[in-house]
Amino acid sequence: MTAAIRRRVEVGRGYGFDVWTHRADEGPRVVVLGGVHGDETEGVLAAGRLGSGALALTRGTVDIVPICHEAAFAVDSRTSPLDGDNLARVFPGDPRGTATSRLAHHLFTEVLSGCDLLIDLHTSGQSYDMPILAGYRGATSDAISLSRQAAEAFGGDFLWRHPEPSEGRTVSVVDQAIYVESPGGGSVKMDLVEHYLAGVRRVLVSMGMVGDAPPLVGKPVRVAGGGNLDRDMIAVTRPGLFLHDVTPGECVNEGQRLGVVVDPSGIQQEEIVASRAAYVMALKSRSSVTAGDLVVCLAGADF
Repeated sequence: MTAAIRRRVEVGRGYGFDVWTHRADEGPRVVVLGGVHGDETEGVLAAGRLGSGALALTRGTVDIVPICHEAAFAVDSRTSPLDGDNLARVFPGDPRGTATSRLAHHLFTEVLSGCDLLIDLHTSGQSYDMPILAGYRGATSDAISLSRQAAEAFGGDFLWRHPEPSEGRTVSVVDQAIYVESPGGGSVKMDLVEHYLAGVRRVLVSMGMVGDAPPLVGKPVRVAGGGNLDRDMIAVTRPGLFLHDVTPGECVNEGQRLGVVVDPSGIQQEEIVASRAAYVMALKSRSSVTAGDLVVCLAGADF
């Protein structure tokens, strides 16, 4: 049983992050991140418990950062209160950039660089609603990689393959990485924390780093497509209130209505329909919209 060693990385005056390190014999190094977005609490709790608890490593090293963006976490925000930036869009960072870019630079150079696998624990936060999923980058559906192996081992309702990298994200600056998502809403869901803990253990078992983990339950739906929620979503063209007709994870048909935009009197201003058969991977969780707001993300089946 390995107890973690804790170290503090200071980035600027009054902010930085803690790194918890479990180390056994020689072997792969896995990094687990929580709190890249400050309003995604389940990942913080899971990473915190992994860091502060005992971990029966048989080989290798696990570095854990429970709260990557402490300033955003302190105000329960997706973005930084220091400069308004989104930490998940600025990697690998810049030592001479904004506060958030400097933070990304230190996370990259002092934690992520050289790791064999990254596990980035996200949730939908307060802005979106998503199913439980594990995402990874892979050029084709049949390509075998450590990332795919880890995403399969983690477990979720969906396995989401992204053919292209998404610049600025943590998973774009290391060779092998997965991220996970789950329903948001603001309140903490302890069953999701437990799911994350079990998922990380299953990944470590798959890499021969720990001896046991809870078994997988069921098989995920495999989907593929872009997953950048600042870009790869359907936008509305009219302001008002977006009322969705679908739920996260739902399979929709081409031409099916996904939702409508109404004015405050309830009069329809716009109808949003699916351009293809696909699965709903993300929905904007707050109804108020302006023209250009992104509201639905779809991903097609991955065969």
